[in-house]
Amino acid sequence: MNEKSLGIYMLGVLSNVEEIEEAFGRTKSAFINSQNSIQFLIKSISQPPENLSSEIFYTCFSSELEQCGFIDDLRELDHRREKNFIDYMNNYVIAFVPYKKMRGNEPVYLAKEIKLIKKNDSYLENSRYIPVPVFSYEKHKITINEFKYKLMNRKYVGQISYYSRENEDTPPYVLWADDELNYTAFGHFSSHTYAHGGFNFSGVDDLKECNTACHLYDDSYFINDNIIFIKTEIFNDINSLLDSGLASPVPKIDLTNKEFIQRTHEYSQLKPNYAQFEINTSPTSTLVLDKQIDNTCLDSIRNPSEIEFLNRFIQVARDNGLNYSEKDLVNFHISMKVSNLVILQGMSGTGKSRIVQTYAKALGISKNSEKLVVIPVRPSWTDDSDLLGYVDTINSIYRAGDSKLADALVSASKEENRDKLYIILFDEMNLARIEHYFSQFLSVLEMENRNLQLYNNSLEGRLYNSVVYPPNISIHENVMFVGTVNIDESTFHFSDKVLDRSNVISLDVLPFNQLKKLLDESGKRKSEEIRTSETKKYTLEDFTNFRNQEWKIQLSERELDFLWSLHGLMNRVNRNLGIGPRIIRQIDLYMKNVPENLYLNRGEAFDLQIVQRVITKVRGSEEMLKSLVGYYNCEHNMVIESDFRDLIEKFKDISDFKETIMILNQKAKELKYNGYAF
Repeated sequence: MNEKSLGIYMLGVLSNVEEIEEAFGRTKSAFINSQNSIQFLIKSISQPPENLSSEIFYTCFSSELEQCGFIDDLRELDHRREKNFIDYMNNYVIAFVPYKKMRGNEPVYLAKEIKLIKKNDSYLENSRYIPVPVFSYEKHKITINEFKYKLMNRKYVGQISYYSRENEDTPPYVLWADDELNYTAFGHFSSHTYAHGGFNFSGVDDLKECNTACHLYDDSYFINDNIIFIKTEIFNDINSLLDSGLASPVPKIDLTNKEFIQRTHEYSQLKPNYAQFEINTSPTSTLVLDKQIDNTCLDSIRNPSEIEFLNRFIQVARDNGLNYSEKDLVNFHISMKVSNLVILQGMSGTGKSRIVQTYAKALGISKNSEKLVVIPVRPSWTDDSDLLGYVDTINSIYRAGDSKLADALVSASKEENRDKLYIILFDEMNLARIEHYFSQFLSVLEMENRNLQLYNNSLEGRLYNSVVYPPNISIHENVMFVGTVNIDESTFHFSDKVLDRSNVISLDVLPFNQLKKLLDESGKRKSEEIRTSETKKYTLEDFTNFRNQEWKIQLSERELDFLWSLHGLMNRVNRNLGIGPRIIRQIDLYMKNVPENLYLNRGEAFDLQIVQRVITKVRGSEEMLKSLVGYYNCEHNMVIESDFRDLIEKFKDISDFKETIMILNQKAKELKYNGYAF
């Protein structure tokens, strides 16, 4: 019996005994079924789609409500469990997605993807509600003028999740929500079409608009950013407003593409102050704060919105007193864009975790949000059950791990959250062996369809909370993974399996007098500027627009020649050492995603990728690596007889390789004093 989602949200309540008795001859609206689960029926209180009867009852199970906070105490007697459930549910209206399946020739309707919403004080048993689409800048990334223009010219205005797309279900009007949640109604519409660009509405007469009072929505229920369920009486009042003298015709708007862009930026962004900080790559560098990027140069930049985000990220980092160069911060941002896993390494206590939290804050994710999950790795972890959880077969339940990772991945995979960004931070990631507790992730993150298996599919029907924790979770692009590591005697080193899948960033702390300057600058910032700069919440669509995902290799011939020559040197030292095609593609993707005219030139970016993707794999004994790395001459503080250094000299035209040379010198010292490079 295949279940099919009807793809819409409806509003309902727990059916009462009288309704159940009349419809089915039963005397209970909720009962303990043969699977020892509470089964109940939902009565719709919202206007159904044209192809659904209003007389349908929807079957649901208490396991669907665990994610909403309801716990069924199995230790209680059956009649107490049923009473507790009914008392609990009578406080809520139920938003649900109807599913249909066939039992023989008869359709059966189920309720899934449940959301519980506290009943308004004005709720009455005979209250009925009508769903209305809601458009906004935050969700659809168009201004109200662009929205009007598209309505007037019968263009696609954007998608509305979980609203009926059937031709018979055209809403007579739609709402526009501004930043203060004031609503403007637009109508009337007689028909619509739906395509990739969302809804395209056609009107009966001239399009009209009308500002509506906020109190009209006091008795309404908001399901997500897209849909509001309005009480029938209020719905009709708004419809009448559009027919009254209070409504005005929407004027013709003739916008050129240039004006579109200008209006969008005026609506959504403050005018940022782009400060360019020149950084010397040596650890004793100082910041040069007096250079500015002229705002007029933004016209030539491929993606000005990304530069605005970078400016914001740097400002938030400085406000939090992070003592890292802007070059490091930009490198971290690029790595987050293009990597399945980003690893930050450096001395303990230098703020690696705070960089991740600051990045989340710049994206509009608060520190205590469920969308930023900080997982302290424990030394005792040996497999992924320590991280994700396990099946408790005795009690027929899935026990999610204390890390909250499973909960975050389930939340991120839900349809209504697909456009929201999630960051998973593994703190002190190498306290346990990454290849053990992170093994499944290392394979899954490389797949095109990232599907994580919590447990065997055959167990799904036997677990009470399988709805909350399904056997398989899809990990979409809205989830980013990052780890912090310390390199000392208490930690484990990375295998090539980990290094091949991650950008490993070594962070250098700036001179301590710069910390004082950063804190002084932070104190001088106006509080209004801080508040305003931190209000925008970036979506997956925003973040995806930062990316250049062109599939063709765009590395230059000289860069490819350097990488091939370096591969030859490494492979000659050890047949298992070298640069694989996967690394080439990842370096190319990084290089294509370096923001234009800001902080990093191409040569510096290429240098960083050699450090982060190649030199991390140069590990071994002095006997094996001496010819590649070279010999450290302590008298003159230099490396000599190094094939790697000789290769760098031949390719000085593509980069100065300052970072590479610095790491190469460090490895030569390790070979001299330890006999082994880590």
